[in-house]
Amino acid sequence: IRVGPIWDALAEAVNPDGDSSSVFIYDVSCADYKDICKEAGILTYPTIRYYVKGTEHDYSGGLSFETLKEFVKDNLETKCDIHNIDGTCQDKEKRYAIKWMEKTAKEVSNEIERLKSMKQKSMTLDLKYWLQERMHILSQLVNVKTNLDVKEL
Repeated sequence: IRVGPIWDALAEAVNPDGDSSSVFIYDVSCADYKDICKEAGILTYPTIRYYVKGTEHDYSGGLSFETLKEFVKDNLETKCDIHNIDGTCQDKEKRYAIKWMEKTAKEVSNEIERLKSMKQKSMTLDLKYWLQERMHILSQLVNVKTNLDVKEL
């Protein structure tokens, strides 16, 4: 398997517009940067490392595009937080969250149920992630709206 083209496609898919992705994909050619690779203890190709809050981890999963993208989405990307929309949400997520902030808790709950019913349907990986992100946003909203309803009583 040639990892270089997959890695390049992953970098493009994770941050296509160079906008506010919380994940940065880089590669270092050990042929060009032998000293860096030696210092980092890189002995084989490919070596994939990732960092979470400054802590280094070795990646040992699959090398297909789909597997790498799923790992990034599930483990590395910062999820949209409705309490910090500008700092954590991309434009599409912001628009969606703002639209649903105006709805009632019941409407949000109904939308969550509708989306849950779609989870088992066949869809592209991008649509699957968008479905999950919408459910994540809506679950935050329903929690906030439910707490507001209780406080108002």
